[in-house]
Parts: sequence; structure tokens; C-alpha cells
Amino acid sequence: MRSNAVDRKTKRGLLLGLVLILDSFALGATLTGCGGWTTSASSPNSAITHFGYSGSALASTLVPPNSAASASNFYFGMTIHRLVYNPFSPTKPIAPFPPFPLHTLGLGGVVSWMSLESADGQYDWSSIDGTIAVAQQNGVRDFVFTLSDVPQWASTNPSDPCDGNFPGACDPPNMRAFDDFVTHVVQRYCGVVNYYDTWNESNLKAYWNGTNAQLLTIAGDLYRIAKDPANCGCTNGVCSPGGGANPNQVLLPSISIINEQGLSWLDSYLGAAGSSYPYADIVAFHGYGYAQPEDIAQTVPKLRKTLAKHGLATLELWDTEANWDTLTTGDQLQEVSWLMRFHVAQAAAGVSRFVWYAYDNCEWGTLWGPACGASSDDWQGVRLPGDAYGTLETWMAGATLTHCDQYQDGLWACELQRSGGHEGWILWDSTGTGLSVRIPNQLPVTQYHDWSNKVGTLPQQITVDQMPVLLDR
Repeated sequence: MRSNAVDRKTKRGLLLGLVLILDSFALGATLTGCGGWTTSASSPNSAITHFGYSGSALASTLVPPNSAASASNFYFGMTIHRLVYNPFSPTKPIAPFPPFPLHTLGLGGVVSWMSLESADGQYDWSSIDGTIAVAQQNGVRDFVFTLSDVPQWASTNPSDPCDGNFPGACDPPNMRAFDDFVTHVVQRYCGVVNYYDTWNESNLKAYWNGTNAQLLTIAGDLYRIAKDPANCGCTNGVCSPGGGANPNQVLLPSISIINEQGLSWLDSYLGAAGSSYPYADIVAFHGYGYAQPEDIAQTVPKLRKTLAKHGLATLELWDTEANWDTLTTGDQLQEVSWLMRFHVAQAAAGVSRFVWYAYDNCEWGTLWGPACGASSDDWQGVRLPGDAYGTLETWMAGATLTHCDQYQDGLWACELQRSGGHEGWILWDSTGTGLSVRIPNQLPVTQYHDWSNKVGTLPQQITVDQMPVLLDR
């Protein structure tokens, strides 16, 4: 039995990370030229202005399906376990809110059904109430509540070991208890929590050990309860049960990884619903397992293809949980590079919202040093990748990411446009070896920003390595 949800997530990822590293490299040989990718010789968008790098041939261009939304303020979200005392990790320190703005806060791993209702009808809302209050004071507007972790008392198989999760936590719940819990949450947080994630990582036995039909029953009940104006409605900005138009949206059950196993499970689940899946407004997935962060742009088209088979091609894609997994060996500069490149590549692939996991988790995407206590580097305050997160948000939020050019020698060049004709380019070398890049004369750029947002005058030729830089004027 795991002592808390954070430990469960850490050990689960040690296995899954390697799976997709291998799978994503295999996909890389087959996806260039499909999905959002176009080759330089046959680009269908004549309005694209390529970077014009002369040091190597242009291998491909990635154009977001909806570039107008690809780098909006909504894109940046995060999970923070301990903005207040959290019974999941009672000995860990409370984290101050990050020194950068966040639009979305993921509540998965912060609270769960198990932590909020310890016995039938016995609720403790203190951790979620406190977390939401602190987040709202710091400008967070959207909250994603994830259903998972069935309390043992509500499980239909309370002795199931659930592959290392809490006993019974992965099994179908008593539906009377489930409906009652969801109704309490929707009514209590009406107008505050507007997004409900149907189930966490449903392709893994640790989180779901029921049938597709049983999960469809859960999805149908959640959709009906969350979308019912009797449980939550809003009129002129005031929200309450029975108050008017319902604001809530429901996310598709997430898969833990975009690989053959994850997509096969998703295809089977969606197919069980019939010709068109009726219980989702948004598609959720978890983007784990990429040694090369740019590979996310190659696997997202595979996810879209599966969704299109079931009438979900037009829904927004949200990555509600991801980080560098166990792939960076604690090297903070390597983590800086991975975080920045992954955010840009994912936005270019058309993912419209990304919830980083997690700010204050020592083992898992750590951006705040004291989360690790007496760690090997004993880092205090925000770690370097946390600083880079703030830098990248400054670069991207409110801009339009029009496309990314990928060159055969590993150079990536992604164009950002803002109102008033302001143009910028984010560059990095995906090989990490370092490339000498001559700045094309036609580009209206005069300065560069390094990963920490320090500004310098742009020379005619610069060395670009794995650390992204922004060129602008």
C-alpha cells in the first residue's frame, strides 16, 4: 500500500517512461508529413514565412491546427500539491504560490474522492477549499477536478490490490455513492470548478480495473450531473445550483501515455459508446515518456486519428499531466531545456492547454526546491526550470505560434506573432551539440533573450544549443 498519491505516481512513471521512449522513436520515422506536419517542398500554407536558415535543409514544418489559440494565456497550468496542508503528504512543506502567473490549476493528486469523503456522507473539504482560495488570490481562474481513487468503503471490490494503489481504489464504485459525491462537488463548487476530468489514466490497472461498459456508466452519470443547471447555473456572473446557464465542461477519461497500448485502450473504450462518444467536451491525455521533447508533436496526430474515428476530431486537446519523467537525471539545465522545448512543441502540435505536474513534487517535475527537503543539491526557492517556466510564459502568452520549422541538422525555429506586426522566433538545437546560425537578413529581429530572459544585442551569427533563445526586436 502506498503512503500517498504522489508516491504512486512516481513509481508508476518509472515503468511507463521507458515504454514511450521506444515507441516515440518508432513513430518518428512514420509520422513526418502527416497530421500537423508538412514537408518543406509541399507546404499547403503559402502564407508561412520560413526562418530561412542556410546551414541545413528544411526537413519539415509543423503548423498548429488552430494557430490563433495555440499560445493563449489559457495554455499555462500547473498542479501544486501543497498550497495548504495536504493529508496526502502531511510531512511535506507548504509551498508558496509560484512567482509567475497561472491560469489553470489541476486538482488531480491534490485531492480525490478518497481524501474528501472518508466514509459514506462524511466530508472534509478543508484541503480543496484552502487550495482554491490561495489559487484564486493569485489569479488562477480555472480548476480541473479529476475523478479517481474510489474510497474503499464505496468500492465494489474493496480487497483488490489495484496494482499498488490503495485497495479497491481502481474498481467500479457503488453508483449511488458516486452520484452522491459528484453532486456534492458540483453544487459546492458551482462557478469555481468548471472542468471535470472523467477518470484518471483509465488505461492503467492501478486506476481502472473495470469494464468499458462500467466506465461509460460513470462517464454518463458525471456528464449528466455536472451539466445539469439544477446543480450549477450562472446568470449575469452569479452561479449557484439552479441559477441559470450551466458553465461546466467534461473531459474525456485520460490515457497515461500516447503509445500503441494507450491508443488501443482509448479506441476500444470509445467504440463501446457507439458511433459517436457523447460524454466529453474536451479531450484529456497525459504526455509522459518523451526523451526528446519534440516527439510529442509526432504522436499527437496519432491521438487525433483515433479521436476522429469516434466523432471527436473537433474537440480541444488538453495535456492535463506531464513532465520530464525520469529522463533528466536531476540536471537543472537539462530540465530547463526539456521544459521549454516540450511546451513549444506541444503548442505547435495544437494542444491548447497544458497542466504541468507538479510544482512541489520532489520526485516528479520539481520546480520548487524545498519540496525535496535535504536533497542532494539542497536547492532553496524556485529551481532553474521554474525560472524558465516564467520566462517561457512571458515569451508565449498572448502570442500566436504560427509554425515551427525543423531542419535536418536539429535546429528548430518557431515563429511567434503579436499584434502590431511584432515578430519573434524561438530557436534551439534538438541535438544539443551547438549550431552556428547566421541570422537571415530579412528577419526584423535585433535582440535575443536567453532562457533566463536576459537580453543582448543580436549579432549576425549566434551559437544555438539545447537552451532555447528568443529573437525579437
